[in-house]
Amino acid sequence: MPRRAVRKAAKPRNLTAPDAERVRDRILVAFSSKAKRSGIRAVVMGELASDLRMSPVTLYKHFASKDELVSAMVDAWALELAAIEALDLGRMADRESAHERLQVWAEAWTSSLSHVSPSFFRDLHRDHPDCWQRFQSQIDARKWAAAPLLRPFLRPDLNANVALQMLDRLITQAAGPPG
Repeated sequence: MPRRAVRKAAKPRNLTAPDAERVRDRILVAFSSKAKRSGIRAVVMGELASDLRMSPVTLYKHFASKDELVSAMVDAWALELAAIEALDLGRMADRESAHERLQVWAEAWTSSLSHVSPSFFRDLHRDHPDCWQRFQSQIDARKWAAAPLLRPFLRPDLNANVALQMLDRLITQAAGPPG
Protein backbone atom coordinates (compact mmCIF):
# COMPACT_ATOMS: atom_id res chain seq x y z
CA MET A 1 0.00 0.00 0.00
CA PRO A 2 1.61 3.32 -1.03
CA ARG A 3 2.35 5.76 1.74
CA ARG A 4 1.07 9.29 1.57
CA ALA A 5 3.22 12.09 2.87
CA VAL A 6 2.35 13.01 6.42
CA ARG A 7 1.30 16.62 6.75
CA LYS A 8 2.01 18.51 9.95
CA ALA A 9 -1.29 19.16 11.71
CA ALA A 10 -2.05 22.84 11.95
CA LYS A 11 -3.10 24.08 15.36
CA PRO A 12 -6.88 24.52 15.22
CA ARG A 13 -7.92 28.14 15.27
CA ASN A 14 -10.40 29.68 17.68
CA LEU A 15 -9.86 27.02 20.32
CA THR A 16 -8.03 27.46 23.58
CA ALA A 17 -5.27 24.93 24.21
CA PRO A 18 -7.39 22.96 26.73
CA ASP A 19 -10.34 22.93 24.28
CA ALA A 20 -8.12 21.76 21.43
CA GLU A 21 -6.69 19.03 23.68
CA ARG A 22 -10.22 17.85 24.59
CA VAL A 23 -11.15 17.65 20.90
CA ARG A 24 -7.94 15.73 20.13
CA ASP A 25 -8.68 13.33 22.98
CA ARG A 26 -12.25 12.84 21.74
CA ILE A 27 -10.99 12.06 18.23
CA LEU A 28 -8.33 9.73 19.58
CA VAL A 29 -10.77 7.82 21.80
CA ALA A 30 -13.26 7.39 18.94
CA PHE A 31 -10.54 6.34 16.49
CA SER A 32 -8.96 3.91 18.97
CA SER A 33 -12.30 2.33 19.76
CA LYS A 34 -13.19 1.79 16.10
CA ALA A 35 -9.68 0.64 15.14
CA LYS A 36 -9.40 -1.84 18.01
CA ARG A 37 -12.86 -3.22 17.28
CA SER A 38 -12.67 -3.49 13.47
CA GLY A 39 -9.06 -2.91 12.45
CA ILE A 40 -7.22 0.23 11.44
CA ARG A 41 -8.00 -0.16 7.75
CA ALA A 42 -11.72 -0.27 8.54
CA VAL A 43 -11.67 3.26 9.96
CA VAL A 44 -12.56 5.77 7.24
CA MET A 45 -11.54 9.27 8.25
CA GLY A 46 -14.62 10.92 6.74
CA GLU A 47 -16.90 8.51 8.61
CA LEU A 48 -14.97 9.11 11.81
CA ALA A 49 -15.46 12.87 11.40
CA SER A 50 -19.16 12.33 10.75
CA ASP A 51 -19.50 10.11 13.82
CA LEU A 52 -17.87 12.86 15.86
CA ARG A 53 -20.19 15.47 14.30
CA MET A 54 -17.36 17.47 12.83
CA SER A 55 -16.15 18.15 9.34
CA PRO A 56 -13.21 16.18 7.92
CA VAL A 57 -11.36 19.50 7.73
CA THR A 58 -11.72 19.90 11.50
CA LEU A 59 -10.52 16.37 12.09
CA TYR A 60 -7.48 16.93 9.86
CA LYS A 61 -6.67 20.17 11.72
CA HIS A 62 -6.15 18.06 14.83
CA PHE A 63 -4.57 15.00 13.19
CA ALA A 64 -3.02 15.51 9.76
CA SER A 65 -3.36 11.86 8.76
CA LYS A 66 -4.46 8.42 9.83
CA ASP A 67 -0.77 7.65 10.42
CA GLU A 68 -0.62 10.45 12.95
CA LEU A 69 -3.73 9.08 14.69
CA VAL A 70 -2.24 5.59 14.81
CA SER A 71 0.96 6.98 16.30
CA ALA A 72 -0.98 8.90 18.97
CA MET A 73 -3.02 5.78 19.73
CA VAL A 74 0.12 3.67 20.26
CA ASP A 75 1.55 6.38 22.54
CA ALA A 76 -1.69 6.45 24.55
CA TRP A 77 -1.59 2.68 24.83
CA ALA A 78 1.95 2.92 26.19
CA LEU A 79 0.61 5.16 28.95
CA GLU A 80 -2.11 2.61 29.64
CA LEU A 81 0.55 -0.11 29.95
CA ALA A 82 2.47 2.13 32.33
CA ALA A 83 -0.65 2.41 34.48
CA ILE A 84 -0.80 -1.37 34.67
CA GLU A 85 2.80 -1.19 35.85
CA ALA A 86 1.53 0.93 38.74
CA LEU A 87 0.44 -2.35 40.33
CA ASP A 88 3.89 -2.08 41.86
CA LEU A 89 5.41 -5.47 41.35
CA GLY A 90 8.40 -4.17 43.31
CA ARG A 91 6.55 -4.44 46.62
CA MET A 92 6.12 -8.19 46.54
CA ALA A 93 7.06 -9.60 49.94
CA ASP A 94 6.56 -13.32 49.39
CA ARG A 95 5.43 -15.89 46.84
CA GLU A 96 1.77 -15.46 47.72
CA SER A 97 1.80 -11.67 47.24
CA ALA A 98 3.88 -12.10 44.05
CA HIS A 99 1.32 -14.56 42.73
CA GLU A 100 -1.58 -12.24 43.58
CA ARG A 101 0.07 -9.20 41.97
CA LEU A 102 1.00 -11.23 38.91
CA GLN A 103 -2.61 -12.39 38.55
CA VAL A 104 -3.92 -8.83 38.86
CA TRP A 105 -1.37 -7.65 36.28
CA ALA A 106 -2.20 -10.51 33.87
CA GLU A 107 -5.93 -9.82 34.21
CA ALA A 108 -5.41 -6.09 33.59
CA TRP A 109 -3.23 -6.79 30.54
CA THR A 110 -5.52 -9.41 29.00
CA SER A 111 -8.54 -7.22 29.73
CA SER A 112 -6.82 -4.38 27.91
CA LEU A 113 -6.30 -6.61 24.87
CA SER A 114 -9.50 -8.66 25.03
CA HIS A 115 -11.51 -6.12 23.07
CA VAL A 116 -8.94 -5.80 20.30
CA SER A 117 -9.64 -7.59 17.04
CA PRO A 118 -6.89 -9.60 15.32
CA SER A 119 -7.30 -7.35 12.26
CA PHE A 120 -6.14 -4.40 14.38
CA PHE A 121 -2.82 -6.13 15.04
CA ARG A 122 -2.48 -7.24 11.42
CA ASP A 123 -3.13 -3.69 10.20
CA LEU A 124 -0.75 -2.18 12.74
CA HIS A 125 2.00 -4.66 11.83
CA ARG A 126 1.49 -4.44 8.06
CA ASP A 127 0.61 -0.78 7.48
CA HIS A 128 2.32 1.02 10.38
CA PRO A 129 5.59 -0.83 11.02
CA ASP A 130 7.17 2.03 13.00
CA CYS A 131 4.17 2.14 15.34
CA TRP A 132 4.16 -1.66 15.58
CA GLN A 133 7.83 -1.57 16.57
CA ARG A 134 7.17 1.10 19.22
CA PHE A 135 4.26 -0.98 20.56
CA GLN A 136 6.45 -4.10 20.72
CA SER A 137 9.26 -2.12 22.37
CA GLN A 138 6.89 -0.90 25.08
CA ILE A 139 5.75 -4.44 25.81
CA ASP A 140 9.32 -5.78 25.81
CA ALA A 141 10.47 -3.02 28.17
CA ARG A 142 7.80 -4.02 30.68
CA LYS A 143 8.73 -7.69 30.40
CA TRP A 144 12.39 -6.94 31.08
CA ALA A 145 11.46 -4.74 34.05
CA ALA A 146 9.19 -7.39 35.58
CA ALA A 147 11.47 -10.41 35.11
CA PRO A 148 14.02 -9.60 37.86
CA LEU A 149 11.17 -8.85 40.27
CA LEU A 150 9.49 -12.20 39.60
CA ARG A 151 12.63 -14.36 39.47
CA PRO A 152 13.09 -14.60 43.29
CA PHE A 153 9.57 -15.98 43.68
CA LEU A 154 9.94 -18.86 41.25
CA ARG A 155 10.59 -22.36 42.54
CA PRO A 156 14.32 -22.95 42.81
CA ASP A 157 14.17 -26.07 40.64
CA LEU A 158 12.79 -24.09 37.66
CA ASN A 159 14.94 -22.43 35.06
CA ALA A 160 13.85 -18.81 35.61
CA ASN A 161 14.38 -17.75 31.98
CA VAL A 162 12.35 -20.68 30.63
CA ALA A 163 9.58 -20.14 33.19
CA LEU A 164 9.31 -16.44 32.36
CA GLN A 165 9.32 -17.16 28.61
CA MET A 166 6.50 -19.68 29.10
CA LEU A 167 4.52 -17.17 31.17
CA ASP A 168 5.06 -14.52 28.50
CA ARG A 169 3.91 -16.92 25.78
CA LEU A 170 0.78 -17.89 27.72
CA ILE A 171 -0.22 -14.30 28.40
CA THR A 172 0.52 -13.24 24.82
CA GLN A 173 -1.48 -16.13 23.35
CA ALA A 174 -4.39 -15.56 25.75
CA ALA A 175 -4.51 -11.89 24.79
CA GLY A 176 -4.38 -12.58 21.08
CA PRO A 177 -1.86 -10.29 19.34
CA PRO A 178 0.28 -11.99 16.70
CA GLY A 179 3.83 -12.86 17.77
